[in-house]
Amino acid sequence: MHRLALLAAVVASLTACTDPSAVSTPRPNAHAVSAPDPADAIDLGTLGGNSTTPRALNNAGQVVGTSVAADGQAHPFVWEAGTMRELPLLPGTRPEIPFPEIGGDAQAISNSGLIAGLSYNKYDARMVLWDSSGVHDLAAPTAYGLPISRSARAIRITDVGDILATVVLHDGAPPTSYPVRWQGGIAQRLPALRASDHSYTAAAMNNRGQVIGAATSAYGYQDDVYRHPVLWTDGAIQDLGVLRAGGDTPECYDPLRNPDGFCTNGTATDINERGDVVGYVTDTTFVRPFLWRDGQLGDLGVLPGLNAYAAASNERGQVAGYGGGQLVSVEGGEGFAWQDGQTQLLGSLGGGGTVVTAMNQRGDVVGSSLTAAGERHAFIWSDGTMTDLGLGPQGGGASIAIAVNARGDVLGVSGTPLFPRSISLSDFQPKRGVLWPRH
Repeated sequence: MHRLALLAAVVASLTACTDPSAVSTPRPNAHAVSAPDPADAIDLGTLGGNSTTPRALNNAGQVVGTSVAADGQAHPFVWEAGTMRELPLLPGTRPEIPFPEIGGDAQAISNSGLIAGLSYNKYDARMVLWDSSGVHDLAAPTAYGLPISRSARAIRITDVGDILATVVLHDGAPPTSYPVRWQGGIAQRLPALRASDHSYTAAAMNNRGQVIGAATSAYGYQDDVYRHPVLWTDGAIQDLGVLRAGGDTPECYDPLRNPDGFCTNGTATDINERGDVVGYVTDTTFVRPFLWRDGQLGDLGVLPGLNAYAAASNERGQVAGYGGGQLVSVEGGEGFAWQDGQTQLLGSLGGGGTVVTAMNQRGDVVGSSLTAAGERHAFIWSDGTMTDLGLGPQGGGASIAIAVNARGDVLGVSGTPLFPRSISLSDFQPKRGVLWPRH
C-alpha cells in the first residue's frame, strides 16, 4: 500500500503546482456556530404540486430548477424576488395521447438572466434556451439520430448566450454521452480521446471557453480501462493524466477503494479563468485531489493517506473539497480549504460527515455536515467560521447547500435523506428549494 511522504516544505507561491508527494500544512479547525434565525430562510414554493428541485443560482439572486405542477408533471421554473414563474415548453405534444407526458428542467442561468435546460414529452427531450422572447430549440447534435435522454444536463450559460451541456442519449452504441458547446448559436460537439470511448462528460467552462470533464473508455474495446480528467481548449481535447497508473493490482478491484472499477480513474471538477483545473484521481490506493497547472498534475497533499476530493476553485487560487475514510463519498468526512500549499480544515456541525459542494470568489464554501444529533444540515463556511443553515422553513429530514453566489446567497434543497447520514436526498420523496440570503 502506498503512503504519501510527509514533507516539511510547502508551496511558496500560487504559480507553482504542488508536488504529488507534498503534504500541505493544516491550519486550525473551524468553529461551528448555531443556526441563524429560521425566518431568514426562504421557501421557494412549488408550481402547484408537492416538490421542487432547484438547480442553479445567479449573482442577482434568481433561481432556476424544476417543480411538480398541479398536473403531477415536473415543469421548469425561474424564481425571483419571492415569485416562482413557470417557463414555457416547446410545442409538439401529441394530441392523440390522452394524457401526454410533458415537462422540463431549467438547469443553468447566467447573471444576465438567460436560462438553459430541457423541454421534453413522452418520446423526446430537447436542449433549449429561454430568453425574454420565449423558448428556443437548440437542436443539439446526436449520434445515430437517437433521442436525447432527460439525464442530459446544461452545465453553464454565459451572459452572451454561450452554452455548455452534456448530451445523454437513450440506449445507443458508444458514445452514450458527450459535451456540446454553443457559441453564437452554433453547436459544436466536443471530441473524444478515442473514437471508441464509451462516454465523455463536461463539468465546467470558464469565460475563455475552456471546458473540463472526464473521458471514459469502452469496456471490451481496448485493454486499458480508464476514466481520465480532460480539458478541451479551442475544440481540441487534452488528457490531463493521473498521478500513478493503477495497473492490475489488488487495490484496483477493491470496491471500497475503487468503487467505479476503473484502474486509472479520475475526473476534473472545476476550472478558473487562468486555466487551472482541479479534480480527483485514484492513485492505486486512495482517491486524491489534484491541481493541474502549467501542464503539470499534482496532488494537493491534503489529508494524507486518506481519500479526498477537490470540488471547487476560484480566481484567488483557492480550492475547496472534502475527504476522510473509505466511505467518505457516501457519508462525508472532513471539509478543507486550500491555498498556497496551506490547508484549513472546515470542521463540522458537531457530528462530522462534512461534504463540500461549491465555493464563490470570496472563498465562501458551502455544502452539508452532520449535527451532533446525526441530522444532515446545509452550511456556509466563511472567514474561518462554519454556520449551520438549518433545515429550511418546511423542515424535512436533511438539507444540502448546492450553490453560493458572489454576494454569499446560498441555494439549497431540503428533503428526506437517502439513508441515515447520507450525503444525498431521496428522489422518491418530495423536496423543497431553499434560499438563504446573505445578511
